[in-house]
Amino acid sequence: MKTFLYSLFPGNQPDKTAVSLLFTCFFVGIAGAFTIPTMSLFISEEVGARPFLIGMFFMVMTISGVVISQVIGWWSDQGVDRKRLILICNIMGAIGFIIFAFNRNYWVLLAASAIFVSTTSAATPQVFALAREILDRHARPSETFSALLRAQISLGWVIGPPIAFFIATGLGFTYLFLLAAFMFVVLYFVTFFTLPKIEPTPKTPHQGVDDSIWRDKNILLLAISFVFMYCANNMYLISMPLYIANDMDLDSSVAGLMMGTAAFIEIPIMLLSGRYALRFGKKKMMAVSIIAGTLFYVGIILNSSLVGFIGLQVLNGIFVGVTSALGISLFQDLKPKKMGQVTTLYSNAIKTGGVLGGAIAGTIADYYSFHMVFFACTIMSLISFITILKVRDTHA
Repeated sequence: MKTFLYSLFPGNQPDKTAVSLLFTCFFVGIAGAFTIPTMSLFISEEVGARPFLIGMFFMVMTISGVVISQVIGWWSDQGVDRKRLILICNIMGAIGFIIFAFNRNYWVLLAASAIFVSTTSAATPQVFALAREILDRHARPSETFSALLRAQISLGWVIGPPIAFFIATGLGFTYLFLLAAFMFVVLYFVTFFTLPKIEPTPKTPHQGVDDSIWRDKNILLLAISFVFMYCANNMYLISMPLYIANDMDLDSSVAGLMMGTAAFIEIPIMLLSGRYALRFGKKKMMAVSIIAGTLFYVGIILNSSLVGFIGLQVLNGIFVGVTSALGISLFQDLKPKKMGQVTTLYSNAIKTGGVLGGAIAGTIADYYSFHMVFFACTIMSLISFITILKVRDTHA
């Protein structure tokens, strides 16, 4: 077991930089898992906002996060030190959650989320871009270590939400948000003292407008594929709890068991996918994982038993595990000179899919049924599969 874990590290040996990157991703994951699942409850119960304002809150936070993180990604590719940008994101996170801890005015919180909290979303792609740049400059493969970094975020989401709800209901949201702010302060000092500063790669004369990610057909096709695949994924996540309770007459806790099972399966798949990507290629593995996701949605449509719902999570775990672990690397392989922007585009494509998924799932469920949502998930997943087949294969 020790040999396998060490094989995931660059040079097959943990060092200070690698451990720091792992620590950063784990705490970013926990900070997100502490705040995102409880945010709607906070806005509803503590702030007293009606459902429309809650929806607007999440929409504004997501859109501002997409815009800010893409701008920060552009800055990082223009030569601004990634370490400095990560430090700024951590400071903004600490400030934002301190405001959340002591304020209950909806409009103040909306502004704080749009300015401070949204900026923290840029930290994760910058950490992954920094890790890839470090590995590239030492001529080391990135697949296995990137998968290990992504698994840290998933691990944070496995243990974070139960602790968050315990703190929120037992101690209150003030303590929850202060703890989140403290995590970003810790991350600031970890980043400052342990992550290296990487000098930007000198630009070549031909690097200009034609090198823009927005003019690269493969990058755009891959981004579109991710929008569709995570639109389907978010539609499932939104609809499944209500489908289980209302349409299938099963206990609502079944949905939690399903999601926990999927998260448990995802982590080993993430760790293994980096190794197998070296053998089979990232694009091929991504395509197979999307097929697994499509079969998962078909299974949800056809299944009616508790055992079946739990068993289907193997397909869901394959889909999320592989696409999460290899997606970043595939974006980076297609445009290595625009590491910050393409890594951020990967993150933003997932967020955009999430926003669209929420709107589409609500509309379909309102006019038809939650069961019909999974038909839409299947169609979205098939579109994603067809799109990714048109992306250039980077496997040598």
